[in-house]
Amino acid sequence: MKRLTLLLLILLLLFGCACSPIDSGDTEKLDIYAFSIGKADALLLKTSDAAIMIDAGEHGDGDKLVAKLQALGVEKLDLMILTHLDKDHIGGADILIDALPIDRIVLPSYGKESKQYTQLLAALTQTDAEVSYLDQDLSLGYGDLELTIWVSPVLYDGKSDNEQSLITKVLCQGKSFLFMGDAEGKELEKLIFGTRNLTCDVLKLPHHGVYDENTFALMTAAMPSYVIICDSEKNPAAKETLQAMELYDPVILQTKDGDVHLTVSGGVIKAEE
Repeated sequence: MKRLTLLLLILLLLFGCACSPIDSGDTEKLDIYAFSIGKADALLLKTSDAAIMIDAGEHGDGDKLVAKLQALGVEKLDLMILTHLDKDHIGGADILIDALPIDRIVLPSYGKESKQYTQLLAALTQTDAEVSYLDQDLSLGYGDLELTIWVSPVLYDGKSDNEQSLITKVLCQGKSFLFMGDAEGKELEKLIFGTRNLTCDVLKLPHHGVYDENTFALMTAAMPSYVIICDSEKNPAAKETLQAMELYDPVILQTKDGDVHLTVSGGVIKAEE
């Protein structure tokens, strides 16, 4: 009887070891960068499986971004998401497209007359990337990363590019990340009070921290632990915006203070120096 009991204990221990979770040291690592390039958006999501850019700053930022990517060992982009067509989001895209191989480029389906958009269109005619002009939501997967790109619920009025922003929700290691372009006004209101799940661990705040009457409602809907703001010393986030976040006490990371770098490993998010 004692031998049988001992044998059962050994089997239980062996079974427990076989079924135990993988040590966090072996877990895929996600790096999130928000580059400090002034009042403009340029973000990178990087794992061993993929490199994804969200927006590309202004035209003068293009060469800087190529250098930053190469310094991080990024020689190819699996995906570039251009949230909307304002110059501080697409300005450097043509330079990135010319400099790096890109598998897929996603942008909204509206168009506009601008020097930056003309330069972008010219670059798109020369690339081998698959180009998608989104008029409906899109889901994509890259290893541990699950992305859903939401199109704006607001029809384009020919004026407010910000309200056409593509929104990207990313899931990885049980954590969620929400990148909101410059969503404001009617789009932000429809997102908050619609059926979208805005809860996230990390929120890239829309429109460089400019205050919106729905900023407080956004924080209530998202409840993030970390907030990224793409602002600058010259154009910092509005005081009213920062005050709206005080109740929730997230870690606030602003590109006016330098490149923002978050890591996710073993389901743990850390802000790197």
